[in-house]
Amino acid sequence: MTARKSARLAAKAVLNKQLQPAGKVVKRSSKKRQQAASTAKLPLPAPIAAADSKQTVADGRYKTLADTGEMEAALLYLKAADPALAAIIEQTTEQCSMSLPRDDDSDSSFVSLCKSVIFQQLAGSAARAILLKFLKRFGTLKDQSLSYLLEDDSAKQLTPAHFVFPSPQAVVSMDHAELKAVGLSQRKAEYLQAVAERFNNGTLSDELLVSMSDSQVSEALVSIRGIGQWTADMFMMFYLKRPNILPTLDLAVRKAMCHHFKVPFGKRTPTHNQMVEMANAWEPYR
Repeated sequence: MTARKSARLAAKAVLNKQLQPAGKVVKRSSKKRQQAASTAKLPLPAPIAAADSKQTVADGRYKTLADTGEMEAALLYLKAADPALAAIIEQTTEQCSMSLPRDDDSDSSFVSLCKSVIFQQLAGSAARAILLKFLKRFGTLKDQSLSYLLEDDSAKQLTPAHFVFPSPQAVVSMDHAELKAVGLSQRKAEYLQAVAERFNNGTLSDELLVSMSDSQVSEALVSIRGIGQWTADMFMMFYLKRPNILPTLDLAVRKAMCHHFKVPFGKRTPTHNQMVEMANAWEPYR
C-alpha cells in the first residue's frame, strides 16, 4: 500500500467516525447512553504537534527552502511520496516563491509581522492604502529626492517599497491618535505596539527567530497580543521559509487537502489532528 493511500484511508476512517448522518438512530442501553454522554463531555485531545524543521549544524540556524538545493530536495521527496502530488508538481512551471530570496532584504522580521497586523481582516487594496499612509507619516524615504511627493502624490508614484519602516523604538512611542489618523483601528494600534515592544526590549530579534525551532517561533509569536496561529504559520512559511509548516487553520489549505485525499470537507472537519494525519506522507516537507 502506498504512503498516500495509507494516509487517505486513515483520514477517511477518522472522518467517517465523526460524520454519522444526523437522522440515523442508534439504539443503546441506558448504561451505554450514560457512558456516551459522559464521553461527550470529555475535553478534546491535544493537537498532534508538528515536527520541527531540521537544524543546520554549520551556523545554528534552521534550514529554509531558500537554502541551496533545499527546494529541489523537497520536490523530489514529495513526488516520490505522493504520486498524485507528483503529477501536480510536474504541471507547475512557475517557481515557488518560498525558494526565492525576499523581495526586499531590508525587511526585517519586525517589519514582516507589523505588515501582517496591518493587513489582518482587510482587503489587500485597503490594507496597502493604510500601510502607505502609515509609511508616509512615520517612515523615511529611501530616496530623499522624492520628498516633494509627500506633499502631492496625485500620480500615486510612491509605494511602500520607497520607504524604510520605522524602528521598534519609534513604533512603541507613537501616539494612538496618530496611528488611528492613518487608518489603523484602536486594536490594531495596540497590536502593532505589542509587536514593537517585543523587538524593542530584545525578547525577539532576527537573529533569535532564525535560531528558534518551529515550535519555539510559534509559541513566541502567538504570545503577542494580536498574533494568532495563522499569522505565525504564514510568517514561518513566507518570511522564515521553513520547509515543514502545515497551516491547518487556512481555509484554502483545508479545502485543498480534502480534495486531494478525497475526504469530506465540513464546517468542523477536517480538524487539526486529521490534517496532520493526512499530511504524514509528506513529512518533513509539508
